[in-house]
Amino acid sequence: MLNIPLRRLGCVVLSLSTLLLTACSGEKKPEVEYALPATLCGAHLGKGVIKPFFPPGGNLTKTGNALDNGKYASGCDYAVDGTKTLLVSNFFHEDTPTARHIAQGRATQYGRGDTKVTVAASGDVAVYSRGAVATEACPGHPSDTDGLPRKSFSVEVVAYYPKDLSSEEKSLTQLLKEIVPVVAKANGC
Repeated sequence: MLNIPLRRLGCVVLSLSTLLLTACSGEKKPEVEYALPATLCGAHLGKGVIKPFFPPGGNLTKTGNALDNGKYASGCDYAVDGTKTLLVSNFFHEDTPTARHIAQGRATQYGRGDTKVTVAASGDVAVYSRGAVATEACPGHPSDTDGLPRKSFSVEVVAYYPKDLSSEEKSLTQLLKEIVPVVAKANGC
């Protein structure tokens, strides 16, 4: 039998336990293993403005249409590892609804019980708990093949990442402020 004093043995066991726990709990930071999209539903934007909305994961998939296809309603959605991540859409309107009005309806639909809406000082962007809406006039845009008039359009983003968007209000507003002019130009507004 070893002739090690009990106190010394206790210190050795404690040191080894601490080392083992540290090694086992050395959590790796989650990483994004996929390339961020070069465009967001066909709209060329800087990757810095879209990065906050794409979670760690290995596989990014996109379904849907480009925002610049001239259709009355279009959009696409992104999923990471099979989980919905971001929905982006644009709609033409026969009238000129406010961003607040549209966001209130979306907050009821997507807000998970939280119907609070915050409107940017400019009034053209409204943010709610899961996303944001921006509106812009599009006077004189020709009607689509269904004969529906177009006086304005909206761009909407529903974000599922990060889980708590309260700190992402500025990022959502910035994303919409960058995407709206691209969509307006592409659709001839």
